[in-house]
Amino acid sequence: MGEVSTDQLLTWLTEVLDEMRETRSLLPAAELTRTSQRRGWRKVVYAFARSRGEISAGYAMQYLTENTARARDHWREALAALAEIEGAGEPLAQLSEGLRVTGVDEVLPRLRSDAIPYATAEAATHLSEVVATIRDCEELVVAARNRLVLQRSRDRP
Repeated sequence: MGEVSTDQLLTWLTEVLDEMRETRSLLPAAELTRTSQRRGWRKVVYAFARSRGEISAGYAMQYLTENTARARDHWREALAALAEIEGAGEPLAQLSEGLRVTGVDEVLPRLRSDAIPYATAEAATHLSEVVATIRDCEELVVAARNRLVLQRSRDRP
């Protein structure tokens, strides 16, 4: 790949951050832990339902499935943008390695439907761990973006 501008790299990093944040926002880990007084899958149901009517109509489980699928789509988009950054080479070479160590490649398999435990407490723990990995990845991307912005400001007269 030819030389990529700093502005293009910053755009890609912003896209990665947006997709990572969208992925995280779709995962109900926080809601599951806040609803600990509810039993079994009702926690998941209440985490996704928007109203009591939707709960009684059975839509909440549909939301769980849809949100997980949407989270996987957003993570795939983040990975695609990271591939573009990786192809750019030197300016962000350390980012790719740091993300791999942090677990960027482990998120998508952990969001598969068959990877999420059926028991609510276990599902909450599982999703909390996925969210923690995503946050760690976000921190690396933010740090890389900040370094790039600082470098750009030093390079400009």
